[in-house]
Amino acid sequence: MECKNCTLTLEENHNFCADCGAKVIRNRLTIKNLFGDFAQRYLNIDNTFIRTFGKLFIAPDVVIVGYINGVRKRYMNPISYFTIAVFLGGIFFFLVQKFFPTAMDFQFTQMATDNADESQKLGMEFGKKFQDISIEYQSIFYMAMLPFLSLISRVVFYNKKQFNLSEHFVINIYAYSQMSILVNILYIMSIWNSQWIYYVSMSNAITLVLYFSYVYKKTFQLSFKQILLKLLLFLVIFGILFIGIIICAAIYLALFTDTFKNLKNAQAMLY
Repeated sequence: MECKNCTLTLEENHNFCADCGAKVIRNRLTIKNLFGDFAQRYLNIDNTFIRTFGKLFIAPDVVIVGYINGVRKRYMNPISYFTIAVFLGGIFFFLVQKFFPTAMDFQFTQMATDNADESQKLGMEFGKKFQDISIEYQSIFYMAMLPFLSLISRVVFYNKKQFNLSEHFVINIYAYSQMSILVNILYIMSIWNSQWIYYVSMSNAITLVLYFSYVYKKTFQLSFKQILLKLLLFLVIFGILFIGIIICAAIYLALFTDTFKNLKNAQAMLY
């Protein structure tokens, strides 16, 4: 009998490969053992996902610096962890599209109850379209953000030479995935109540900044004063990039939608 993963010759009574550690599979794949494998891999209290999720709150430096230094079995690797964040985001988008189309509309419905003029209404339309685009292409935004975050953190921590750009990528993918998993879980749990989702969304930016600050502080062993200065520099650079993203979104809406055309017509009617 051979290991199906590394082709090492195994004894008939072996349950695991002595070379690669893979479990010996003797039965055909069924729905039951498919879900059993999923439960064992992701729902077991001792599995790497739960261990990684919990440790990234308590001691993120243990997971992140450990992985960079070669600890690869105890915690989930950053790419797999990021995949779970994208998967949960996809579930939330699917639920919104199919079953809860107004789940993200609380702020717009509240604003619509006021005596808004045509310009304000079209401004809300712009905001709604931008929100819809960000939800629909959430996974692309996730992937696009990570190189920017890594580059910014490398610039911000220019005087900390212990991590190269690739290692900064690991730091940021763990931190960003952690917050994305948490927020998407809260979104899914609150999907039937648009007001709750609004509150989660509004608090997301603050918690994201605080958690990244915590991760950087623990990873780079910074004092409170040092992390405040680094955070200020980080926010300045990120703010400039964010304004660039908003400008790109506005250009997209101007070229491929009628939002700004309608806004110009509405202003002409008003004046």
